Order: sequence, then C-alpha cells, then structure tokens
Amino acid sequence: MTQLLTGSTAVPTGTSQPPKKPLCTYCGADGHEDFQVLTRQRTPVGTTIWLHCSCGALQVRVVTGTGAQIVARGRRAQA
Repeated sequence: MTQLLTGSTAVPTGTSQPPKKPLCTYCGADGHEDFQVLTRQRTPVGTTIWLHCSCGALQVRVVTGTGAQIVARGRRAQA
C-alpha cells in the first residue's frame, strides 16, 4: 500500500477539504516535526529518504517533482 503526498494543499473557496491522512499509521503523527531524517540519497527517480517517527516506526519515502510517496513502512520498536 502506498500513500501519495502532495506539496500543495490549497482548496478553492466554497469547497470542503478532504480529510488529511496521517503520515504515520501507527501513532497518527501528521506533522513533519514528528519525524527525524536518518538518511537522504539522490537516485535517478528522485530522492529517497529514510525517516524515524517519534513513536519508533521507520518509513521510506521517494520524493519526486510531483510529490512524495511512502514506499515502505516498518513497525514500531518492540518495548
């Protein structure tokens, strides 16, 4: 399963905005301040970014000119 993240959230006046999906499916974090960048690498497709959520979950995103896509998710660290 993938989730497409776009850079623009502008909505024309008079219309309702669709609900925003959380970036972390484990804890529901939706702010970029909740994630720590572990590594960032340029690839022919775009930029691959490995992230660590404040809840312990790992995430891999591919960022291109059209937006960011979550391509892999890891589970939270076991206590």
